[in-house]
Formats: sequence, C-alpha cells, structure tokens
Amino acid sequence: MGKQLRSRFLQGTMGALAVFVFGSTLVSAGDNAALVGNPASIAIEPAAATLLGHRAQQQINVTGRYEGNLLRDLSRVSEFVSENPEVASVNSAGVIIPKTNGTTNVVAKVGGKESKVAVTVKDMEKPSPVQFVNHVTAVLSKAGCSSGACHGSPSGKNGFRLSLRGYDPPLDLETLTHEIFGRRTNRLTPDDSLMLRKPVGKVPHEGGIRLSGNSLQYKLMRDWIAEGMNPDVAATPQLQKLQIVPARRVLTDPATSQQIIALAHFSDGSVRDVTPLAVFSSSNEEVGRVTDSGLVEGNQTGETAILVRYLDQISTAHVTFLKPAPEFAWTNPPENNYVDKHAFAKMKMLQILPSDQCGDEEFIRRASLDATAALPTSDEVKQFLADKDPAKRTKLVARLLEKPEFYDFWTLKLADVLRSNRKVIQEKGIHVFQRWIRDSLVQDKPFDQFVRELIVAEGNSYTNPAVNYYRVSRDPQNSVETTAQLFMGIRIQCAKCHNHPFEKWSQNDYYGLAAFFSRVKYKPGAEPTEEVVFVDRAGEVTQPRTGQQMPPKFLGGAVAEVAAGQDRRVALANWMTSPENPFFAKASANRVWYHVMGRGIIDPPDDVRDSNPPCNDELLDALAKDFVANKFSIKHLVATIMNSRTYQLSAETNKWNKDDMAYFSHVQVRMLTAEQLLDAICTATELPEKFAGLPAGTRATQLPDPEVKHPFLMTFGQPNRELACECERESDSSLSQALQMINGPLVAGKLRDANNRIGKLLAANKTDSEIASELYFATLSRAPRDAEIKAITDHIKAAGDRRKALEDVHWALLNSKEFLFRH
Repeated sequence: MGKQLRSRFLQGTMGALAVFVFGSTLVSAGDNAALVGNPASIAIEPAAATLLGHRAQQQINVTGRYEGNLLRDLSRVSEFVSENPEVASVNSAGVIIPKTNGTTNVVAKVGGKESKVAVTVKDMEKPSPVQFVNHVTAVLSKAGCSSGACHGSPSGKNGFRLSLRGYDPPLDLETLTHEIFGRRTNRLTPDDSLMLRKPVGKVPHEGGIRLSGNSLQYKLMRDWIAEGMNPDVAATPQLQKLQIVPARRVLTDPATSQQIIALAHFSDGSVRDVTPLAVFSSSNEEVGRVTDSGLVEGNQTGETAILVRYLDQISTAHVTFLKPAPEFAWTNPPENNYVDKHAFAKMKMLQILPSDQCGDEEFIRRASLDATAALPTSDEVKQFLADKDPAKRTKLVARLLEKPEFYDFWTLKLADVLRSNRKVIQEKGIHVFQRWIRDSLVQDKPFDQFVRELIVAEGNSYTNPAVNYYRVSRDPQNSVETTAQLFMGIRIQCAKCHNHPFEKWSQNDYYGLAAFFSRVKYKPGAEPTEEVVFVDRAGEVTQPRTGQQMPPKFLGGAVAEVAAGQDRRVALANWMTSPENPFFAKASANRVWYHVMGRGIIDPPDDVRDSNPPCNDELLDALAKDFVANKFSIKHLVATIMNSRTYQLSAETNKWNKDDMAYFSHVQVRMLTAEQLLDAICTATELPEKFAGLPAGTRATQLPDPEVKHPFLMTFGQPNRELACECERESDSSLSQALQMINGPLVAGKLRDANNRIGKLLAANKTDSEIASELYFATLSRAPRDAEIKAITDHIKAAGDRRKALEDVHWALLNSKEFLFRH
C-alpha cells in the first residue's frame, strides 16, 4: 500500500489527530484544509475512461481551479464514489477498477464542489492473457531488472542477461523460459519461480527487494508464468504513443504535489492507463522528486521535468513549484527587446529579482571579449567611458560585430566543433577549411545555407573546403552522430547499439538517419594529401539487431522520398534546415546563446533531450523564431542578445538571485578561454606571441588548429578537436594553470621584456601614476581607484628598482580575478 493513499491515526498526548499519508508525504487535516481552500471549480482528468477487460484500471486526477487561474491537485483529498459499483468501483486513491460490462459515472467531491467522469467497461467476458511485451517487459523495466546497472548490462549480472530496457523482446523471452534449463520460471507452481522469489526477497538477491508480493507487477509476472509463458500473438496491439496527464502544471503553495498519469495509445485504437508500469524520474530532484507511482512532490521553488518511460516510448511532464514570499517585490526593470520580455517573465514567476545593469567599464570589457575574444584598447575604453550618447552600447556592439576579430573568434568556435585538425584533413586542409568558414561569416552567410553546403558537399577537399566535413566523419555512423549533435543538438550515440535508455531514439532512428550517408564514398585526389568525396549509386545500411536494410528516415519523422539516382543527403539537408524542422533552429539559436552568455537555455547546448528541458521555453522559441525570420543570421542573433538588458546585467547578486544558476538573472563569472587569455596577456603587455610557422602578429584565436602545441594554450584547456562537442574545451581551473600565471615562462618573459608596455611607458618618461593608470586601462579596462594608485606609488617608492616594481604591479594585475575572468 506504500504508494497509494492510506489513512492512519496517530495518538498523541494532546488527543487524537487525523493524518493522511500519501507516498512518503505526511499530511495533517489542517494541511488538507489549507490545500482544499475554496475552489471555484474542480475537474477530473482524463475526461472519460474506457476500461477493456479485467486487467484494466484507470487512475484519475482531480484538479481544483482557484482565483487568479491557479491550479491544485486535489486527488489525495477528494472523496470518490461510483454511481454503479457493480460496473466499476473506485478506491480512495482515485483508481477505477472494472467489475462488469456497462457504463457508470465516477463522482469526485471536494471543497463543496463535485465533478463526474463517464466510465465505460467492455470485454469483461473475453480472455485477457498477459502480454509479454506490453506487460512482462514493462514490469522488468519498472523493477529495474533490465537497467544498465543490473541485468540489462552487456554482460548481465550473475549469469542472467536481459536486453537493455527490453529493446529485444525475443531475446528476453528466450532468456526467461529456456536458459539454465528453465529454472527461472515454473509454470506448474509459478510462485516457486526464481523470477518471482528473488525480487520479493524470498531467496537472496543482490539487487534487493524489487517487487511487493501483492503488487500489480507481481501479479502480471505470476499470471504470465501460470498461463504458460506464451509469446505475443500477431494480433497483440503495438504501442503507438505515450500521453502524459497533465503535460504541464504550475503549482503555487499550498499545492506541493502532482500525480502524473501515463496513458498508452495502442495500434488497435485502445488507450490504457499504464501508470503502474511506467518508469518515472525527475530532472531536478532538488525542486521536486517523483515516486514510483508518479506522484511529484515539491521541495522548493523551481522547475523540473518528469521523464516518463513505458516500453520504447518516452514523454515528459513539466512541473513548476512556486512558494510565494510576501516580501518579494518586482522592480519592473526596463526591457530592451524580446529577450528581456521572456527572461524577466520567467524570473518574475519564480520570484528571482535580476541584478542591476552593469557599469560601462564592465560592459565594454565583457562585450569585447564575448564578440571578439580581445580586450578593448586603452583608447577604446577611454572614448567609450567619455561618450554621453544613450545609445553608445548599441553602437559599440555594432562596431564589435564588424571587426575582423569577430570573424576570427567565431571561426575558431565553428572549427573546434567541426574538428578541423591537420591529423585528419592535412595541413592544407585546415587552412582552406578555416578560410571557408571565415569567409562564410564575413558574408553573413545564412547558417542554414552554411550547414546545407556541409551536408551535401562533394568533390575535391581542397577546391571545395566543405568536403572536409566528410574527411572528419568518415563513415555513416560518424556522420550521423556528428550531424545530429552539431545541428540538432541531439546526442544519439547510445542508439547505435540499442534503443536509447533515457530518450525516445531507437536503433531504427539511428540507422534510418545513417542511411542518408550510406553512399558517400572516397577516392584519392591529384595531390598526395587530398581526397575526393563522391556519391555512389549503391550502398545501404543494415540495422545490426534485426538485419533489416534501413531506408533513409528523418529523425522522429517519416521515411524520406528520394528519387532513384538522387543524392539522399539533399533530402536530409532540405528537411533539417527547414524553418519547420523541430530541432535545427532551436539547437542553433541555443548554441549561439551559449557562446554569448556562457550557458545554454538548454545546457549543455548539444544535449537536447526531454530529460534536459529548456530553462525558458518561451525565450528559446522566440530566439529560434527570430533566427529564422532574419535568414539564420548569426550576427543578427549575437547583436540581439548583446543588446538585451539580460546580457548587460551585473555579476553582483542580490538576496533573490544569489542562488540562481539557470535563469540568467545575473551574469555568471567565467574564466577566459585559453585563446582569450593568451591574447589578453599579449594585449596587456603589448607583446604579440610568436607561433612557429605562422606570420608575425598571428593571435591565438587565429590559429588554424591545436597542433601548434603551444604549452600555455594546452594548459588552459585548448581542445584537441577530436570530439564534435563543446564539452571538449575544458573550463575548470587547475594548479598547473595557477603555476603558469604565477611563475610560468610566458608571463614572466613578457613582463621582463624591455620592449613591452612598461618599457615603452618608461621610455616616454611617464610618471608612476600615469604608468599605473595606463596599465589598468590596458589590463582591466578601467581606471585605477585612488586607493590603488596610492598603493602602487608607495610600492614603487619603497622599491630599489623602479622597473622591477612596475613589473610587480603588472604581474599582480595579470593574476587578479578581475583579469582572469569574464564578468
């Protein structure tokens, strides 16, 4: 009974107090009264129920509607009555049980209101054998037996192996009925079956107790064994869709829980409640955890996605819990554009107050680093601070996005994830590929066109640089995984070997997408290191588990209609870059947001899945819509984000947003990337870095690939470009990084060089305070404070060597958090 509503009476010294236990939540009568309140109306979900056969049941929810359009789940405090108990009964948890064919109404009463749901019972006279796939494999999954941590691992556990999450029912049927001489199942005395004795704890089981002896799951397993352990017949209905009720819910205190119902739609048109057989998990257990029965219990204000899995179908319910604080007051911050409208609406709902706008000194440094990876010059900072034009920030963003450094920086970002590396595409290849990417950015080539040119690329890898996409992704499987992750944000790798354990993607999805690339072939070019990519007239992909030859199929969509002789990749590119594509525009806009803001609306930005939902759906939808409307212009989207007040918020937090790490209520401080930091040191010291084999003046952000093997860049997390993932760029600080900055040869060498910034300022006979001011502007993009000037001048006077004292000052600035971090 632990998962159902039950009553218990506790006796205390103050007298009897009635309480109710729902799942693990203890609810007093006083709490019940506060929860019920005075609803304007109540409604039952689902609105109607049809129960087919004696194995059917139906969980119902009672939702109260209150003033201000607030909703509460009142299921646990409602009274349920069947108008005809001979047709169907209903228990105190709101579960309807069929009795005989016919119709009736189930009435819910609470808070002086009532609502009815029409119930139809059919097929009670018909046999209803347990179905192996729809019932038994679901039970094994629900109990965790077929999980990767248990018997669903490739080698199984203790000699017992099941397919992961039941993706291979024939294998599981054979395993249960014939392995180890059939000892796992005993059709003569079903209760003696090891498959039942172990999970209920009657014999030792390393996995512990997984089933209750009186549970529905146990009964299904037992009945299947008793019925003869039959495989499914051809007419067994197939699962088509999994519907979640409710799919989205916002609950305001005192509403702190929500029951989730899972409805399975089958090929015969039937809809069945599979809540007891579904697997539930929460994306954010700090906000709300979910019980095995689908009850979501809120812990604190925030949002969580409840992932519901039944067989090979996965759906998500989004639940938001709000606990209003009476002292919270929204300050109505100005909105610069639609970004702020959606970002602030979410913050207001969650009672997160955004920080104030950052100062001009912070803004010019932040904007320059984010747009161009370069520090602003001293003159640029001084001119910007002196400018009184109210529109100067917008004008600055426009100037930054026209600088050559903007194109260099975004070329670096794209080349990283496209894995432009001379170990794979040769030295000439990295240069022509880098130049093609940069030229595309300079032209503001629509991103959909850029991606389309990559996907359909063919010809010589040096004369058509986009062909290098296939020199890196050299087989259909690699092309599938790269394309899905880069341009749809989907990590589909798991589905290569089995249906994805946590998402809806199956092996058929994986190999159906791979079929688009199955005819891409290679041959040598005229030069020794070049290759020619061409499309053959034949070539197919076979699904390894079924042996089926897979037709090209759009991810989550239909089989592609491709004429004979047509390049399949053209159909894929057209579908993928279409404005109607459910993945491309959102994933691309989210990636741009990630690069500007430091965190994705979906984060990580290349891990789009139901169990990792956007922190702000409306904002992501608006960005994607704007991206499409403006011809997929990266430059336009960057400008829109940088011109928003959300982007321009301070890093200083307040009482209401100090714990926020997801909703962009303040700027999140982050360390400069390897290339940003090296270039910033070069700018601050006024000494360019020299890279072997490259022209003088080459900046770190202009390097063609990481094979330059610069020790400083390697220490600070420069990616090797071996993965099509933003995660390859390391961002965590380390002891070796600290040693590089404190006593490393690069920083020390640039500080001691006679021709550096300090040397030039000394040669110009600048005073100590003038030099200090110039060092601050060049390094921290601001003027020194009075106390800082005094400390610096006192240090120089006390030192025996003026030059060394100034090097000490600059060393301290370069090692300050203010320099090392973007804020």
